[in-house]
Amino acid sequence: MIFSSMKILFLGPQGSGKGTQAKLLAASLRLPMFSMGQLLRDEVAAKTDLGSQINEILLSGELVPASVTAEVLQMRLAKPDAQQGYILDGFPRNEEQYQSFTFEQPTHVFVIMIPEEETYRRLGDRLTCSVCGYVTSTKLGFKKEDPCPLHDGGLLIQRTDDTPEAITKRLEIYEQDTQPVIRSYRRQGIVYEIDGVGSVEEVHQRILDALRTS
Repeated sequence: MIFSSMKILFLGPQGSGKGTQAKLLAASLRLPMFSMGQLLRDEVAAKTDLGSQINEILLSGELVPASVTAEVLQMRLAKPDAQQGYILDGFPRNEEQYQSFTFEQPTHVFVIMIPEEETYRRLGDRLTCSVCGYVTSTKLGFKKEDPCPLHDGGLLIQRTDDTPEAITKRLEIYEQDTQPVIRSYRRQGIVYEIDGVGSVEEVHQRILDALRTS
C-alpha cells in the first residue's frame, strides 16, 4: 500500500517504548513526528503570547488545559510538512483531550502492549540525563551518576517518577484515563494492538506489517 496521508497516533503505558517506535516509524515513512510535551516546550521557547500563558501554567504546577493543547496542536498540524501525514506520540491521554481533538481524524492508532511486570522492569532500569533528557538503561552497562554520553556535564539519574510507587500510580492513571480513549478509537476500527515485547527492531517490524495489512 502507499504510505501517504497517514495520521498516526501512538499510545501505550509508560515504558512501552511508544516514543522510540514513533520516531522509527516517522523515519521509515518520512513523516514529521512530535509529542504534545515537546510542542508545548517549543511554544514556550518561541516566547509567543500563548507560550507565555503556557509557561505560567507550567510554573504553577497545574496541567495545561485541553483547550490550550488543542490550539497548539492545531497550529502545528496546519504547517506544510504535516499536510501529507504525521505521527503523534502519547496524545490524547484522556477523555478531555480526546474531545478537544475533533479537528482531526486519525487513520491509525497503534497501542504498544507490554505486561505490567515489564513496565516495572523497564522503568526500574531506566536512566535519564539530568541536562538533555537522553534515556538509556542499566542493562546497557550504565550506572546512576555516570556522565551522559551525549551531553558534557550531564549525569545519568533515575527519575522520581520511575520508582515502583510512582509507576503503580501512573499505571492506574493510564487504566483510568487512557483506556477509555483507546476504546473510543477501537469503536472506529482504527486501533492496532502491537506486542511491545522484543527488540526495538522486532516491534518496529510488527508495526510495519500492521500498516501493510491495514
